[in-house]
Amino acid sequence: MNVRRKTLDVRRKTRRFAISKSSDVSRLTFHVSQGFTLIEILVAITILSIVMSILYGTFSTSSANAKIVEERSNELSSLSGAVDIISQEIRGVYSPSDGSSEGFLWKEEGITFTAMTPFVKDDEPLIQRISYIFNEGKLLRKTFKAGLEAETKGESLLLDGVKDPSFSFYDGKEWVKEWPSAKDIPSGIKVAFSYKGRDVETVIPTISKK
Repeated sequence: MNVRRKTLDVRRKTRRFAISKSSDVSRLTFHVSQGFTLIEILVAITILSIVMSILYGTFSTSSANAKIVEERSNELSSLSGAVDIISQEIRGVYSPSDGSSEGFLWKEEGITFTAMTPFVKDDEPLIQRISYIFNEGKLLRKTFKAGLEAETKGESLLLDGVKDPSFSFYDGKEWVKEWPSAKDIPSGIKVAFSYKGRDVETVIPTISKK
């Protein structure tokens, strides 16, 4: 009888110990599963670094492209504005009949003429003596006081970075590279140059006014 009781007691204690041990192992496993291993953390950091590198490269490239586009847009805007001013003023070329100023003058570096222009201040006359000159890679527009071409009234820079400039003149039959100063106003003027890697050529008909 005593032997059976002792056997039962031993079985009960063994069962309790097994249950307790199983419970402890379960709690330990649960706590371990709540964290990350060092390898997992390193893998996550590596992936994050790769993603950030890709995003930074994309942003940097987009920023550089946007800057290039903006610069080219500004260059095209300046070029378009300069060509528009030249075209308007050459179309308005004027040959005074009273001899108040010289007629159309050509020199290798530029042209000088009298024209009716909208690009004047409020207190200035519409008819101006104007020069377009290519000088050291720059396209300059100059205006002069009436009868005093040696005295510059105003000067503005239209373009910077101009190469290989040239003028051609249409005499009614063909294009010529030179225009005698004593001759009448040409029927058309061709302006050609290179600007920021772009070849520019514009043909402007004149409306001679006497």
